Amino acid sequence: MTSKTLTTTFLAATIASTAAADVVTSYYHSSSNYGFELEGMPDFDQVRDSLAVDGSGDPGGMYCVPTGLTNLLGYAGMHGFEDLMRGGADWEAQEDYDYVTTVIANMATLAGTTGTGGTYHDPAYEAMKYFLECRVPGVFNVTENLATNTTGPTLRSISENNINGAISSLCYGIYDELGEDVWGRLALQRNGGHCVTFSRGYRNGSSREIEYMDPDDNNNSSTQSNFGAESYDVEAVNFVYAESLWDAWLRGDRTGSRIMRTSGGKYRMIDSVIHVRPRACYSWDSSEQQWTIIWAGDLINWADAASVVNSYAESIRDFTIGPLNNRLWYLDAEESKAYSVAFSSNDVEPLDLPHATNQLAFARDHALLALGHGQLSRLHPYSQSMENAPENLTLQIPADVTCMASDPQSNTLWLAGMRTDAIYKMSQQLDAPLSEIQMPQDWPIDVVCTGMATSPRRIEGQPHNGIDLAMQGADGRVHLCKLVDNRLHTTAVLWNAPAESDVQFNDEGDVVLFSNQKMQLFRLSEQGWIEVQDHPFANQQFASRTVMSRSSTNFDANLHNTDAWTQVRDLEPIQGDVDGDGQVSVTDLLEVIAAFGEQNSNADIDGDGWVTVEDMLILISNWSS
Repeated sequence: MTSKTLTTTFLAATIASTAAADVVTSYYHSSSNYGFELEGMPDFDQVRDSLAVDGSGDPGGMYCVPTGLTNLLGYAGMHGFEDLMRGGADWEAQEDYDYVTTVIANMATLAGTTGTGGTYHDPAYEAMKYFLECRVPGVFNVTENLATNTTGPTLRSISENNINGAISSLCYGIYDELGEDVWGRLALQRNGGHCVTFSRGYRNGSSREIEYMDPDDNNNSSTQSNFGAESYDVEAVNFVYAESLWDAWLRGDRTGSRIMRTSGGKYRMIDSVIHVRPRACYSWDSSEQQWTIIWAGDLINWADAASVVNSYAESIRDFTIGPLNNRLWYLDAEESKAYSVAFSSNDVEPLDLPHATNQLAFARDHALLALGHGQLSRLHPYSQSMENAPENLTLQIPADVTCMASDPQSNTLWLAGMRTDAIYKMSQQLDAPLSEIQMPQDWPIDVVCTGMATSPRRIEGQPHNGIDLAMQGADGRVHLCKLVDNRLHTTAVLWNAPAESDVQFNDEGDVVLFSNQKMQLFRLSEQGWIEVQDHPFANQQFASRTVMSRSSTNFDANLHNTDAWTQVRDLEPIQGDVDGDGQVSVTDLLEVIAAFGEQNSNADIDGDGWVTVEDMLILISNWSS
């Protein structure tokens, strides 16, 4: 994709005074020149009395994930969100130690953390989302990005998201080298990972650096250690994630960020991240040709912001938010192209579509779904174009289909059109035929469905408030429906929707209606669905073309639900144990000698980029007896 740059500033954000001092550096000039640094992020210790012990008998030894997430809560608590964690606390003081331990223990319970098994990804994401929904409903979104065969988080993407106003807890996988596959590509196998909290990312050309708060940097279980970030060089590595060399040749590859953290022949690759950022609404006013962006809170540096986008779209047919909540995607009404606007760099990137398109949506795995007249396509703008990258797919669908709704949690796509007796449901992979679903019996035969939205789901897969789908009619009605026995059943009808409006859900399962007049939010109570005014976006003005950000994850149970993808304690190997066998011996010495003078080798024990005399001296000093 080629890059264009907006002629006007895209984000003129007003930085909240309390948070401005925390953001030391924040710029994004290009993918090879950016920087972000945040002060004030807590650095809580995970080893704490009263937590479950690990295999070595250390309490909290496997609690890196709940501790890393609690770091984010502590930061938010110090920036006006005291319902998350008490404000005004001195997190390094002993008087707050027991309180922090309680929060970590609660987060561990929600995330299903065990003393010897660590934490799985999906429960951790759901735990953070649930915690925020309960304590400060309507304010934050949680976005989880996990590495797949062709996509994954990197130092750049995490830095970019923090420039955009996120705070982040990242994990790196601990990978063993399998060798080269039949394509000559480096194949790596994941065997556990470790969670830390991001505080700094930097790149200038080939120089890359990362700083993070490591929960496992103190073994005193009764006191909090002094806060302090750890800093490491980062190396870009092209590799294939696989279980074996035979398995590798069938998979796509990608470039990941390796943290030069230890020796021992391991590849510590950034491969997952949880971002927390203030919720946002994005509006497009065609008469003014202007984006209006309104945020729920000022966690780091966001406030009301707007930007003119008049160089590339005389009118917009549809727009949506990218899966990481850091890009807007829109359709120009006059072209068969989609455009993405990056918040961090103000760049506009075009994407050619295989046909004229009326609506965009994103699938759970970050694929882009494009709905046209009688055609539906699945594209992969976030995948790297390498060997075995996923191919685009286009299907023929009924010509009367005019709108769609994506349900990433259940991997489902809903389609509706001019027919008033049925709609369609299918997999977001487009790998199975359409399933015809009967409309509610009380839906009038002369009213066309003009819009749809899917309700968010809990960790057990059940939708909020028992609603699977909201359908909007041309006469302003909104039916809230439950799917039972291949038929939609109406559970409630809302009649307050103006003719020119859009129906959506937020993370809490509330129904949101946007129009030129106002935003309306309906919540299920004991009296039924009632309109409420105590939400963060009350009394804000939006256009009818508006979309609200939602929490998202690309977790794939088939890929990420194994023991290899748990987050555990990362025990430091002995410096000089190049082959990773647990001791420093002749075989390690021979590897150092063989790689002497080379760059970026596993035998680079001190991590300076070269195998030198210093590496050999470190090896000899740690020789196993």
